[in-house]
Amino acid sequence: MIQKILFLFIIFSSTIHAEEKFIAGIDFELMNDSATPYELKKTDKITVVEAFWYGCPHCYVFEDHLSKWKGKDADDINFINMPVVFNKPWLLHARAFYTIKELENSTELHKNFFTAYHEQGRTFPTKESILNFFESQGADVEKAKKVISSEEVTKKVQEANYLLESYKIDSVPAIIINDKYRISGRMAKTYNRMIEISEYIIDLERASRIK
Repeated sequence: MIQKILFLFIIFSSTIHAEEKFIAGIDFELMNDSATPYELKKTDKITVVEAFWYGCPHCYVFEDHLSKWKGKDADDINFINMPVVFNKPWLLHARAFYTIKELENSTELHKNFFTAYHEQGRTFPTKESILNFFESQGADVEKAKKVISSEEVTKKVQEANYLLESYKIDSVPAIIINDKYRISGRMAKTYNRMIEISEYIIDLERASRIK
């Protein structure tokens, strides 16, 4: 009987320890459930938004970790890359991102844009420099010209700005999960830990849906 009680105590203690692996206010922040991701207003999937800027060196390094994470089997997760705009140059890069999404081989273009910025010193200060990059990648430049200046891209940038304010993001990279949890690089401390905290929260969201 004593052995049985001890066994149950160990199981209970282990469960409590697992549940408290990461702590709100220390490893992540709880948010007001107010903002709604514009791309996922009607979905049953768990929303994972990554806020980034092409010029951010931490975002560049984190991109590799994020790509490997996205490659895992996760049919119930919808990942969204969201460019943030803290100043005018970032606005142009946000337009570049939404243009890339409309072009062929968008995943490769996104990665190569990051690489060109950080490995080749191409900071893309003008629309022409961005279009020249697209041309060097064999992309449809005529289409890119239309898209990057379009009202549709302007609308997407405005929506991203709305979410930036709603999520109260003040640094990048940052991850927002289901409009409830915000994970900053400052709180996570390492890239791998940022993924681990995200996976922990996603498991919490999955468990809450089973109840």
